[in-house]
Amino acid sequence: MQRLPKQLLTAEITTVASVTAYTAPANTVTTLSACSVTNKTATARFVTITITPSAGTARNIAYQRVVAPNETFNVPGAIGQSLNAGGKIEFLAETNTALDLVLSGYEQV
Repeated sequence: MQRLPKQLLTAEITTVASVTAYTAPANTVTTLSACSVTNKTATARFVTITITPSAGTARNIAYQRVVAPNETFNVPGAIGQSLNAGGKIEFLAETNTALDLVLSGYEQV
């Protein structure tokens, strides 16, 4: 089995609804190695980050975590989390276009 490093997501949150940022592909186990959220505004903003197993219940790894103005928050609860095929990570922001996300990990095929 190959274990390939990959940047899973670089994006701006453009909605205040929960958004699926990444879904583990078929026949793949993904392990998260880094997750950061950057607030680009002069106002504190919150973010909620959720992991959902393919046939399971969503669980928060960051819940309404306040990101200070111009701060980059590295999400410690994301590091080492594994997603089996169909598992997903979702983000919810307080406001749109204020937060940038970067998510990296390893896909094992």
